[in-house]
Amino acid sequence: MRVSRKWALRKICLATLVFSLVFFTTVGSALACTTIIVGKNKTEDGSVLVAHSEELGLNSAQHLVAVPRKEHAPGEVYVSYAGARIPQPPVTYAYIASRIFEKDYYPGEYTTGVNEFQVTVANNMSWTRGVPEETAWEPPIAGGVIWSEFTHLVLERARTAREGVEIMGELCEKYHLSSDPGTMFAIADPNEGWWIEIARDGQWIAQRVPNDAAVMRANSYRVGAVDLNDKRNIMHSSNLVEYAVAKGWYNPESGKPFSFAEVYGEPSNQEDEYNNLRHRMVDEALTGGKISKARLMEIMRWTYEGTPVYKANEETGSPFRTGVRTVSRMNTEISAVAELRGGMPADIGAVMWWNLGTARTGVYVPWYLGTREFCTPFTRGTNHYSDDSAYWAYAEMARLTDAHYNEVIDKVTSTWKSFEANEFALQKGVEAQALEMYKRDPDSARQFLTWYSNALGERSYRVARELLADVKTEAYKEE
Repeated sequence: MRVSRKWALRKICLATLVFSLVFFTTVGSALACTTIIVGKNKTEDGSVLVAHSEELGLNSAQHLVAVPRKEHAPGEVYVSYAGARIPQPPVTYAYIASRIFEKDYYPGEYTTGVNEFQVTVANNMSWTRGVPEETAWEPPIAGGVIWSEFTHLVLERARTAREGVEIMGELCEKYHLSSDPGTMFAIADPNEGWWIEIARDGQWIAQRVPNDAAVMRANSYRVGAVDLNDKRNIMHSSNLVEYAVAKGWYNPESGKPFSFAEVYGEPSNQEDEYNNLRHRMVDEALTGGKISKARLMEIMRWTYEGTPVYKANEETGSPFRTGVRTVSRMNTEISAVAELRGGMPADIGAVMWWNLGTARTGVYVPWYLGTREFCTPFTRGTNHYSDDSAYWAYAEMARLTDAHYNEVIDKVTSTWKSFEANEFALQKGVEAQALEMYKRDPDSARQFLTWYSNALGERSYRVARELLADVKTEAYKEE
């Protein structure tokens, strides 16, 4: 059956989050994303930043898409993968996003994105207490909403991060999470960021990120003991505690405060070093002073070099597939840093810095919300290799670098460091020009930003192809 095949793929990807110590080097550990939210008082320029790595595996090629604002007729519905019929609002908003090339290949669609109100969304899987592995994904829970559909629906409907949380919570309670044992989302706008952690059976909790903080998630719940009546900073499902009591997971008379992570999280997943190593390492990396987008890019590329836990392959020197769960991974399909700035029009203020493949061997390219279409290489690619796809160029770069790490990593990283330095240097002037154009004619500013982002995208693809030739030359010297 088509559904069985598809959910078998997802099950292969997800199963090892509980058993990761055994399967670190297999494709099974692929779906294990890392996400960071940085509050506006913690960043260098007052923006809100979100960093995310999407780790799907199985050659789930990513395309970049621009979706326009749409009007919907009365009675029109959105039909979810699992058959939920969700009423459409009169208008759904415009957004740019990364998307899995084909929903029939992999049970999911939108992986990262930002909409016309500068609301951005990113997803991490987790695990609800009491969900058996054999029923965690297949068959899909009829009438439910799958992980990427939460992302999709919030991008289309939310005007603020708080509203995005409310939309997601309503979807969770009414339709329930389908075909994941648990999940969580980062939702942010130029003013604030939120984490929403979703369990099975309509249960969820959301916590606001303090403006002066940077908070990350690996793949386990982290909302602990909080004031459930603090409506400014906490939102949750209507029967969150009562459900846990009925399940025997929490005793109000125990004297222990209610902790969502402790009560709803599967203990083996909550204790798993696969997740907790990242928590410790990234939490430490986020301490100290202000954080820039460049610093987040460094963290998303991190393999723990310079620390006691760093490990490299003795033969190749590669830090991948060593048994240490690093932030940067070979299974990463796309990495993103979202830059959200409220002091300018959304078309200019919202930038998705996308990096295809593992962040360690790829380059972050700025795509403005004002982008109306994407250049061809970033819209091509399936699960079969093709030489006209940016996704596959960066996938090949990652694998060749992994195999010949000592010989080629310096050339790869220096090439992209120079490329990004040029992008950073150009950004202020480009945005000043776009702002002047926007005052006179917003459409001309959007055309300019479309040209600019695509020019950088095309150039990055050409440089990647040239760099691949150099990497292959070095690799062949060893044969």
